[in-house]
Amino acid sequence: MNIVDAYAIRIAPIALFFFILYLVYYYLSTNQNKFWDDWVAKTLWMWLPFYALQRLIKEVILKSK
Repeated sequence: MNIVDAYAIRIAPIALFFFILYLVYYYLSTNQNKFWDDWVAKTLWMWLPFYALQRLIKEVILKSK
């Protein structure tokens, strides 16, 4: 294991902890609808291709004629 791997193993859980702490703070400081609207918009690039592929398979490939 080189030095970069050692730092990554130490820093990743700490960064994840602070990210979760930020999410909890953001959730409690705004209302629930604004929180979900913001996070859906921020993560749209990540989940939209999978949702689109599922719809494509369902509506085009598995469509009963």
